[in-house]
Amino acid sequence: METKHGSASIWSNRDYVWWLAGDTTGMIGRVFSLLIVSFVVFDLTASEASAGTLQTIILVLMLVASIPGGVVVDRMDRRRLIYIYAILGSVVSGGIFLYVYSGNLTYLAFTILMSVLALVHGFFGEATNAALRSIMSGGDFVKAQAANQGRDAAVQLIARPLSGFFYGLFAWLPFLISTVFSAAQGLVFTRVKTSLVPADEMQPVPAAAVADGGAAQDIVEDLPVEAQPPRSTMREDFFEGLRYLSSRRTLLVLGVIITLVNLGMAGVQSLMMLSLIAQGYPAVEVGYLGMAIGLGVILSSTVAGRIAGEHPTGLITVGSLAWFTLSTAPLLLSDGYWVMMGISFAIGLCVPITNAALLGYVLGRTPQSFQGRVSSLLGVVAQALSAFAPLIAGITLEAYSYHLAAIIFVAISAAGAVIAILSPRVRRIPRPSEWESYDRDESSEDTVASA
Repeated sequence: METKHGSASIWSNRDYVWWLAGDTTGMIGRVFSLLIVSFVVFDLTASEASAGTLQTIILVLMLVASIPGGVVVDRMDRRRLIYIYAILGSVVSGGIFLYVYSGNLTYLAFTILMSVLALVHGFFGEATNAALRSIMSGGDFVKAQAANQGRDAAVQLIARPLSGFFYGLFAWLPFLISTVFSAAQGLVFTRVKTSLVPADEMQPVPAAAVADGGAAQDIVEDLPVEAQPPRSTMREDFFEGLRYLSSRRTLLVLGVIITLVNLGMAGVQSLMMLSLIAQGYPAVEVGYLGMAIGLGVILSSTVAGRIAGEHPTGLITVGSLAWFTLSTAPLLLSDGYWVMMGISFAIGLCVPITNAALLGYVLGRTPQSFQGRVSSLLGVVAQALSAFAPLIAGITLEAYSYHLAAIIFVAISAAGAVIAILSPRVRRIPRPSEWESYDRDESSEDTVASA
């Protein structure tokens, strides 16, 4: 029952339960420091553009750091990386806490410290996600992705209003919470018993050894040092991951779609948050937008695993992206608080199903040895533009108008949905039980096309 290969229930896998607890602890530590950034900057500068600028700096640094980080995640014991992540995250968050507590925080100091924290999150952030693939696979991995969506929603549901509430009480309190929970992540992961050393499924193995039934990784490790294949460099590993990703044409199309939708969603969320901050809403009330998204995600996540596991992934993708575009359309007509609350709830309803289907397909069909690189490369592709969403929203809101910003981001979201609808490759992605045969068919098509 407690195996990564097809258990009756994912909750019978104790390592997954501990993984979820550790990843949740780290997520709480991360969001309490990141969610409050715009409020801190606005209090220091009274500028929406400055608040959006720092958010963009943080996102860009996380993306840049994730590229070498993804390579390292595929080369090292992920458990050790998680321990380092926990230590560095708690130390930097603790430094910010001390700065705020002493009353000496300036915009420059906050920018530097948050930039360092962003580099830490970007470099080590994929370690826990890659570790999950060592614990679960197949249909259980898809179910775990859906369960993780519910977890993400619960954390956002609680953390967004609470971070604003705690910031209103004591400006240093969110950063103290971040320090404690970041440190606790490493402690919780000591309970995971499965080896988190990346398995190298792509490593060539002697035929005689395979006939004896040995595991590929164990065989390679048991060879004499002089007989072992030479270890590739980080640069070679990176380009190997890039070649793997670029050879999957469906993933390339999905990358374009996800890039546009992420930009649209990040822009919509940034616009709503900055608009309410500029209108004078307190931090806790702005945080309720995240609570509305969380409620939608929690409701949807109860059925996301079943829907994503039993229905064609392509149809789920097309339907959910169309839903998201229609959900954001009311922003073109109003910047009212309750309109934004309704939009946030509607967005939350489509997130778990979309992510369970797409992330399940992308990561579920990716070998363990490529998890870190593929995750970081897709993250860069998907978030390269969305990192600039807070900057675009802040500048447009301050220099031009709310309605112009709304038109920009709703149009971008619509473009992603249109591409998904028009793309045969996306529409034809079948249900998870048929992914393997679909991948083989696509490989055959690519071979014929290149001949």
